[in-house]
Amino acid sequence: MPPRLITTADQVETVFSAPPLLTTGDFHHGVYLDCRWEPASETEEVATPWHTAVVFTHLPEVAIAERKLDGRGKVERVHSGDVLIIPAHVGQGAKWNVEGEFVSFVFEPTALAQTITSEAAPILKPHFATQDLLMLQLALAVKKSLATGNPNGLYLETLTQTLAVHLLETYSEAPPASRLAQPAQRLDRYRFSQVIDYIYAHLGRDISLHQLAQLVGLSPHHFSQQFRHSTGPSPYQY
Repeated sequence: MPPRLITTADQVETVFSAPPLLTTGDFHHGVYLDCRWEPASETEEVATPWHTAVVFTHLPEVAIAERKLDGRGKVERVHSGDVLIIPAHVGQGAKWNVEGEFVSFVFEPTALAQTITSEAAPILKPHFATQDLLMLQLALAVKKSLATGNPNGLYLETLTQTLAVHLLETYSEAPPASRLAQPAQRLDRYRFSQVIDYIYAHLGRDISLHQLAQLVGLSPHHFSQQFRHSTGPSPYQY
């Protein structure tokens, strides 16, 4: 039997036992984030139209999970700091024996594709529980920001863009290393002036990384690199 396809927020909530502890509420620039605490339980096999990275941020003890992912079954030990990569339209279902907390990064495919370039993104590969301490630190930073109740949008975007680049570099069939490894360039004087003028004209407003990147015709990743190379601080720190 194929996995059940879920395409709405209401359908997603039927998979879990309780609402998220923290959430962005909706997709922002193609990305949705939430933090949940789930008891020992079991979920049916479902698929979504989004790429999802699940980061297990806190498990009181090592969990034993019977998981089905992309048609393959596996009994695995899951630790805090493990991640689960579920590409769009790939089925996933599990049964586990320990309650715990996890943060989900959910990307619309077009948003992930545009992280680095306007070309099609490399194809993500499904991964069973894999230790990834960088993603753990990013997830904890996202959780802390969401817990303030009024997170800085530019800061959250910077965190999710960093995770998106890492996701493409580490968990895709053809990592875009050549595009990531290009030496960082400075913004030219005209583009730099555009960005600085825009920032000062919108002081006190919630400026997004996507807005600044689109202003100068760059991807969010390359804009962040070039801005930092031009000024020292990241756009958020500036």
